[in-house]
Amino acid sequence: MKQKTVTLRSNICEQRQSRWIQRRGTIVLIPMLCLVLSLAVIGGLLKQTSIELKQLKKEEYLIQANWLADAAAQRAVRKLREAPNYTGETWSVLPEEIGGKFPGSIVIEINRSPQNNQSITIRTLARYPSNRLERVQIIREWPSKLSNTTSKN
Repeated sequence: MKQKTVTLRSNICEQRQSRWIQRRGTIVLIPMLCLVLSLAVIGGLLKQTSIELKQLKKEEYLIQANWLADAAAQRAVRKLREAPNYTGETWSVLPEEIGGKFPGSIVIEINRSPQNNQSITIRTLARYPSNRLERVQIIREWPSKLSNTTSKN
């Protein structure tokens, strides 16, 4: 009887050890799965943040290019007042002049109507930043009429 009891006890001990080893494997597996899921979520958030930062940078470039296009139109009007035969120019703007990080470039063209010499179109092509691949380009056209009077400011 004693031998039977010892055998039963040893079998029970072996079964308990076997269950414990299986549980330990399960206990290790659960935190690993949580870690993998957490890393996947963090990776998705980082990717989304990167996309949003690129979009914000593009919007910043677009606003700056719009300002440059408007400034170019004002410059063209001033030059036309000073010299009615003004035909346009390529205007390079340094970063310090516009308070930005990059330089900008603007092409100003004055197109005169063949039927009416007083009717013109001011066309501006603004690029910001002018020296980078991800630059933004804005093309604007302003139809206008030249007046014969000159203003004194």
